[in-house]
Amino acid sequence: MFLSGNKKITVKLRDNTVDLKETKDLSARLMVLARSNRDINQKEAIGNYEFTLTPRALSASNGTILPCHDKSKLINLLEKLTREDVPHEDHQLPQTGSTTHQDVMDTGFIDTTSTDQPSRKIALVDGMVLVQRLSKKPVTVVTVKDLSGCFNERLMSLTRDYDEIILVFDTYRTDSLKSATRDKRRQGKAIQYQVRDDANIKHIPLSRFLSHDQTKADLTDYLAAKILEYNRGSSKLIITSASGNTRSNKDLLFEENNHEEADTLLIHQAVLASHRNPADAQLMFFSPDTDILVLVTANYDLLLKNTSISMASGVVQIEPLWRVLGKERAKALPAFHAFTGADNTGRFSRIGKATWLQIYLKADEDIINALQMLLDEAEVAEGMLSTLASFVCAAYSPKGINIKTIPELRWHLFCKHRAESDKLPPTLGALKQHILRVHVQTRVWAQAAIALQDPQLDPLHNGYFRDSDGMKPTTTEVLPAPKAIIEMVQCRCKYNCSSGRCSC
Repeated sequence: MFLSGNKKITVKLRDNTVDLKETKDLSARLMVLARSNRDINQKEAIGNYEFTLTPRALSASNGTILPCHDKSKLINLLEKLTREDVPHEDHQLPQTGSTTHQDVMDTGFIDTTSTDQPSRKIALVDGMVLVQRLSKKPVTVVTVKDLSGCFNERLMSLTRDYDEIILVFDTYRTDSLKSATRDKRRQGKAIQYQVRDDANIKHIPLSRFLSHDQTKADLTDYLAAKILEYNRGSSKLIITSASGNTRSNKDLLFEENNHEEADTLLIHQAVLASHRNPADAQLMFFSPDTDILVLVTANYDLLLKNTSISMASGVVQIEPLWRVLGKERAKALPAFHAFTGADNTGRFSRIGKATWLQIYLKADEDIINALQMLLDEAEVAEGMLSTLASFVCAAYSPKGINIKTIPELRWHLFCKHRAESDKLPPTLGALKQHILRVHVQTRVWAQAAIALQDPQLDPLHNGYFRDSDGMKPTTTEVLPAPKAIIEMVQCRCKYNCSSGRCSC
């Protein structure tokens, strides 16, 4: 990586300042200096300082959080748990066929061999997922109105066997953390388009049409209204929810909501549907998102017993998953998911979902309670930090080693296994910032079932800072090394430290 692409910080030392740049040999040079100074306690230094400008267990060299590439693996891991936990004869559940989520989204057909027909079937659909399935527009789609007609046909085909259809959309806010995540994923310049019946989109790829958040916001409102217009006389109950407003084609009234995520809004609408429908009705979520599986599982006690999700791997029944996890672990699952790797929170280096899940299933009551507190409590207490630190230690500890404090484990791994910085657990300073970011996300997920969520925790006081480029994660508030070591690496450059020969 080019030198200019790495993080740089300025450290104040007495009356001077020292500029440190993240380079591939910074950690090694700091370590040499630590060993050469007899006044420095190496064990304490290694245990409490990263010796890099960015905690490599949680961040890239430029200070961004590590993207979570394997969160979808959690779906297969949880499904595997239910297969291993073979139910008794009196707990047999309807078996699903091999129909995949893509097949369902394309054809609307779900193959199930269940002989017990529910009295009523309710479908909950993530609208933007269905929009994105239209990436290859039919040649007949010339205008935005044509797109809405095509969207309606897909929706009705997908849910043709259902009595009630609930369609929800994300709310697009320009100043949110979710917006920052979308900006990172976006490729190319965002272009805003008008959304009206006669707007011509024949030669505009859907990915470009949806590149701007305001276009998506306008489109969700437009589609929500069009679906009700197209199905005004339908015998089915059609409900749409976009931009905080929920409407239907029947005489149902809904209170406003302030959900930003379609994931949480789906849960809220599912809870309402569970209350107004008979106990033997069926809920089916249509979404391939891991977050949805996690949230539905955590809120299963508020939903109809016959609840399933159509995902990429097929139709997943929630009851077996709730049973194998147990109530406490199921309730804490959103916090576990955010802590171990989600879109807004990042992940730990070299520790995947499979490892984390194994540890989670064996975790003691204190760890489960600490994760639940991330969902319920307004602040992160020191006790939560130390308990979750022991959870991290369990993930990083070699087999047969039972060290429950991070400084001790960092020193052990450094001495016994010569572990590099990205193979060590994060220091407590770095872990605290990660937990604060997790807390922001989990507080949103914890309020999925209600209409009006409490205001989001202020990110600037919970693991983030703002600069000219927007909101960024605070990697740590602890110096990269003891001041005595940093004093020894200051350079003598008369101008800026742009040369590769600079010692800082």
